Formats: sequence, structure tokens, C-alpha cells
Amino acid sequence: MTSGNKSLAQHQFAYLIPHAGRMILIDSVDSWTSQQIVCRTRTHLMHDNPLRLNGQLSALHLIEYGAQSTAIHGGLLTGQAAPGFLAAVRGVHFYIDTLDEVTNDLVITASAELKISNGAVYAIRIRDADDTLLFDARTTVVNL
Repeated sequence: MTSGNKSLAQHQFAYLIPHAGRMILIDSVDSWTSQQIVCRTRTHLMHDNPLRLNGQLSALHLIEYGAQSTAIHGGLLTGQAAPGFLAAVRGVHFYIDTLDEVTNDLVITASAELKISNGAVYAIRIRDADDTLLFDARTTVVNL
């Protein structure tokens, strides 16, 4: 698939995420290049979000939102879904306690800092639609 600023709806990339149904947490891709993807979602607002526990959605789940964005990015670059796993999360900073505090879109930016044949290191930044930083970290993804 050719990179660019063309936005993508969930049905165009869902096959790239190793989950199905409501566990596909990303609603759309705003833009992507060979180095970066920007995704958007409102799934954290769903009362039946599968990650919600006792009525709350922990900020810890922002890691999963970031991981799904990297899976989409990797798949868009290769044109296919690739089995893999999140091997490491480092330099994690949470700026909120729960996602229940966020009432507008989540905007996820994943920037590939290092790409190798069997994986990549990404810098993940998640902001709300008002540009308030909610989370940042570095992740290592390993392809199988």
C-alpha cells in the first residue's frame, strides 16, 4: 500500500490487527508515512469496551492503543498482517489515571525510531483531541 495522507477507515486496516470485534480499538488512520502513523479513536468512550474493568478504563490500556497503532503501521508498510508481539515498553509516562477522564478523541502517534528485518522500535505519544499529552513511551515490536 502506498503511504500518504489519505485517511483510512477501520474496515480498511482491521485485518492488520491481531484481534477481532470490539478488541479492535483504533477507529481510523488520519495519516501515515514510512516513518510514522497517526491514528484516532473514540473506543475508550464505549461503555462495553472489552478492557473496561469495574466500570473503569485504566490508563495502562493506552499501551494497547499504541501497540495496535504500530501493528497497523507495520502492516501498511509490508502490505500484509505479520504475526508479532510487543517485546518491551520503556520510558513510560502516564499523565492521567483513567481514560474515563478523556471525553474526546484519542490521537495516537507512533514514530518508527529503528526498523530492522524482524521488528521495530517506536516512540508512542497519545494525546486527546485538545492536544493534551496523556501518555508517551518507547515500544519494541518483534515479528515472528
